[in-house]
Amino acid sequence: MIVWQNMDALELFVLRSILTKIPRTQFKTIDQIERASSSVVANFIEGYYSGSLKEYLRFLGYSRRSLAELQDWGRRVYRREFIPRETFLEFDDLSIRTTYLLSRLISSLKQKLN
Repeated sequence: MIVWQNMDALELFVLRSILTKIPRTQFKTIDQIERASSSVVANFIEGYYSGSLKEYLRFLGYSRRSLAELQDWGRRVYRREFIPRETFLEFDDLSIRTTYLLSRLISSLKQKLN
């Protein structure tokens, strides 16, 4: 599933290209970003394997909220100049594409539910 692949790519990008640039003294920021990033994928997977369309949709909502939080943290670390513009733009593009795909999946599944 392409949305899952995008989520996985986004998490890997965050781990390799963003978290490594944040000073270790900013441990709360690092922790928040790690939690949001892992929650995007974890909630998707938990919902996917729930066996219920309603449960799946519920967890996709959690995943979308975690993704929005992750996008906000990306903007924050860029504004604080922990990451360069190029890294932020790549992160922003990947997170926007992932949000789009996730939103389309949610809309499609909601139509099946009705």
